Amino acid sequence: MCERNIATDKNEVKELKFKIRIKDNILLGPEYPIHRESVNVAEMILQTLKSKPDCIGQIDAITDKRITYAEMSERSIKCALWLKKQGVKSGDIISVCTDNNLDAIIVLLGIMYLNGKCNTWDHKFSLMSARNFLSMMSPTIIFTIPLSAANLTEAAKELKMNVKIVVFGKLDGYESIDDILKGHDKCEIFEFKCTPISNPDEVGIIVLTSGTTGMPKCTELSHSSLHNCLLPANIAETKDHVCIFTPTIRWQYGITLAFKIILAYSTRIVVPDYFVDDNIYKFIEKYRVTWFATDPFILIEMVKTNILEKYRLTTLKVIVTAGSTFSRHNQETLIKKLPNALIKNSYGSTDAGGSLSMQNKHSKLGSVGFLLPNVQIKVTDTQTEEVLGINKIGELRIKVPFVMNGYYKNPEATKKAFDSDGWLLSGDLGFYDDDGELFITSRISDFILFRAINVLPTEIEAVLQTHPAVFQVVVIGIPHEIDEQHPMAIVSIIPGKTVTEQELINLVETNLPDHCRIRGGVKFVDEIPRTATGKIAKRQLQSMFVN
Repeated sequence: MCERNIATDKNEVKELKFKIRIKDNILLGPEYPIHRESVNVAEMILQTLKSKPDCIGQIDAITDKRITYAEMSERSIKCALWLKKQGVKSGDIISVCTDNNLDAIIVLLGIMYLNGKCNTWDHKFSLMSARNFLSMMSPTIIFTIPLSAANLTEAAKELKMNVKIVVFGKLDGYESIDDILKGHDKCEIFEFKCTPISNPDEVGIIVLTSGTTGMPKCTELSHSSLHNCLLPANIAETKDHVCIFTPTIRWQYGITLAFKIILAYSTRIVVPDYFVDDNIYKFIEKYRVTWFATDPFILIEMVKTNILEKYRLTTLKVIVTAGSTFSRHNQETLIKKLPNALIKNSYGSTDAGGSLSMQNKHSKLGSVGFLLPNVQIKVTDTQTEEVLGINKIGELRIKVPFVMNGYYKNPEATKKAFDSDGWLLSGDLGFYDDDGELFITSRISDFILFRAINVLPTEIEAVLQTHPAVFQVVVIGIPHEIDEQHPMAIVSIIPGKTVTEQELINLVETNLPDHCRIRGGVKFVDEIPRTATGKIAKRQLQSMFVN
């Protein structure tokens, strides 16, 4: 890990470009009015849907079915009316466990219209995970895909819980979304009004953290949090676009993207998870997509394979990526392959309530851009907690008006998530430069301790990614009785290409200091395991190769 010079004195106020400021070594984003009104966010969405009824809101990429704002409005109201008839009231927890489909956002809105707490989960349930989910959340109604319905039903029986299960699509023995939307009076639909909220801090959604290193926690986000994520400045990036995004509503990022696209009067192409892979490029080409948000692994595929020779993706104007590291080398290569697209690396946090920074056309390669409105970040020494200045690596601590209320039924974990001054502990290492641009280097938990030296896995990964045969790579630490830990590289190779362990070891030795050598060796795998949100499953890799 290289040392960087301090360039800012404490107490100095420095005005930078893009309305970024540094004050007392704290990085400050642009200031916008903070919303603290008691407004049901879903009501904002419903008003938007009603304001432009003929706008095409969603297109199913598989069937080409198109749904207008008017249809989205009517279907979401019908869902709310059905929920109301089931006795759902303000504050009730209703769960949604689904991949991307036309009705996912319909159900989410229907729940929120009634001021229910919409709890989103991964849609792939084993019996064990179904038990854990039901025990933790105790929802009264679950909307899920047919694949998971049986395990949820069995788990509910074992736990003696009375849970109603509704499926997306069709499955014998279960009510479907189409079933529950039938038979509602037109007058009821026309006169429907959303349930008001009495406090801006009322919980709107309960979403999962990524679970990169362990069991995910359930993060409570308020209507105020969602409202402040949907500022006009944040919505503008999706305006007048044809959009595809791969995150599902299981992820807070997926929910806010869906809301932003509606508020921007743009059209979303909906692609189910199981059709992503190569098909995503086919759909970008077919629907002349102009705005694309995804995780870095799909972009790495664009960089490392010949996929862009098979499809014409010249309509792409903006590509946004988040959730994991997208290196300078990969970004530079992709820009050369897609010169007409603005490729924007970004940084966000479920616990912080959403996106925190994003690149613009002036950003440096490899950064995560400039702070978004009303975001404050300080960089602290991991040992002393001293607030560091420009170009010094430390833990990022975050203060935003849209931070989480806390973890559901977990006050102890909530308390540990903040420091004594109320700053959220991100667990991420990074720094900001002289221009106020933010860079993420690693997770604190990812540090590899070699002979009392902290080794950053991302530095080694970035070098290995430059090899033309390497598709994906992750570096972990394995125990050593003398040196404490040795770096080990876990690598997947591009089909049709070859590379040896020694070649990769030599590549690192040539480009990095001695303490970064891959003393733990290289393990080749067909695929790097990932969590449901697309991040590297570090805990799984540790159990595979360390234990």
